[in-house]
Amino acid sequence: MLILGETMCNLNLYLNDELIMEDVMVVEKKNGKIIAVDLFGDMKELDGEIVKIDLNENKIIIKN
Repeated sequence: MLILGETMCNLNLYLNDELIMEDVMVVEKKNGKIIAVDLFGDMKELDGEIVKIDLNENKIIIKN
């Protein structure tokens, strides 16, 4: 089997159409909050609802 390379899906997190975090690796809902963790382990805790996850555009969109 020939493997030419792997692509990594780096997701960007938007809150109300504003980019607030790049290279998001984990998103979860905990105690009514959205917790996002990036590639470097930095975490953000957000209020709102996930309205869209678009893997073609590498976006997670949250509205509050």
